[in-house]
Amino acid sequence: MKKTIIIALLMMFGIVSQIKAVGVNSMQDENGQGQVSLPVEVDENGNAVMTQEQNQVKNERENTQIQTQEENTIQTRYDSVDKARMNEFNSKLSEQRRSKVANTVQSMLQIADQDGGVGQQLKAIAQNQNQNQLKLEQNVEKIQIRGGFTKFFVGPDYGKIKDTQKILEQNKEQIRQLNQIRTQLSNQGDQQQLTEQINILEQVNQEIEILLADAQEGFSLFGWFNKLIS
Repeated sequence: MKKTIIIALLMMFGIVSQIKAVGVNSMQDENGQGQVSLPVEVDENGNAVMTQEQNQVKNERENTQIQTQEENTIQTRYDSVDKARMNEFNSKLSEQRRSKVANTVQSMLQIADQDGGVGQQLKAIAQNQNQNQLKLEQNVEKIQIRGGFTKFFVGPDYGKIKDTQKILEQNKEQIRQLNQIRTQLSNQGDQQQLTEQINILEQVNQEIEILLADAQEGFSLFGWFNKLIS
């Protein structure tokens, strides 16, 4: 009887020692789904010691975090580069439009000097077109530089858009006057030349109208309110 009790105690002691030596540690797998049970070893003082499997999981997690940080950094750099390229592209287009209008104004002034009848009226419109184009490009630049974060909350710069639309309406009215002046020119060559300049002015105005339409696209949380008060 005593031998049986002693044997039973020894068996129980062996099971407890085995449980103490090797435990079970539950942790998520690398995809964050489910649970992965890994053995936990303890040293002679009872302190947990990470197993090879646990070290591998830890290293994989650290590598994933580092890779995610690097990807975010790269994406931020790409966004900055794309924004810089877009600003440069918009700046070149603006410069091209200003150049077109400046050349058109010079041509109209030459025609005005050659025709005494409608020359003064043509000169006044030409000078006004030059001033209007400068205002248009300044407004367009401010409209385009509005960041995506601000645009998402309050929408585009409706104040500048409204002011730009008013200037475009002035341009259209002056283009109608230019068509009337064209029919009053005595020189057929001047008529043809003024027709070409009118077409250029119309093309420039259409480009800006497209830019305004693009700027107003997209969703914004409080854009409707901003548009209302503008």
